[in-house]
Amino acid sequence: MLTVFFQSCETGNNSGTQKDTVFTTSNYIAIDGRDTATITLKTGNDVVTGRLIFRFSNKEANDGFVRGAFKKDTLFVDYSFRKGTKQIVYKNPLAFLKKNGQLILGIGKMENMFGRTYFRKDIPIDFYEGRFTFTPVPSQ
Repeated sequence: MLTVFFQSCETGNNSGTQKDTVFTTSNYIAIDGRDTATITLKTGNDVVTGRLIFRFSNKEANDGFVRGAFKKDTLFVDYSFRKGTKQIVYKNPLAFLKKNGQLILGIGKMENMFGRTYFRKDIPIDFYEGRFTFTPVPSQ
C-alpha cells in the first residue's frame, strides 16, 4: 500500500495581498475596598486576549486568561482561571462595558447548557451594580 502526502508551500512576496495585523496592549486596574483586579488586554484581528487576576483580601486569588471580542461597546470574554494553587481550571463568561475609557465588569444571570456556562439572553447584564470598574494604567 502506497500513501502519498502532498504539501503546499507558498513562497515569494505577498505585499499588498495580506494586511499586517496591528496589536495593541492595554493595562487596567480595579480597586474595591481591599480587593483588587488587574487585566492586560491584547487586541488584534477583532480578537481580544489577555490575563486577568482578581486578588481578594479574604480568599485565594483568581488568576487566568481571557479570550473574546467586542460587540459594539461591550467586551464579551471567556475567563479560564485557577483559584489559588489549585490545579482545577474554571471557565466563566464575563462582560465588560467600555465607557469613558474604563471597563465596567457586569453582573448577569447565568445558565448552563451542554456543559458550558452562558449569560441568559432574556435578562440584561447589569453594569451598574458590579464591584469592579477597571481604569487604564500606563504600560510598563
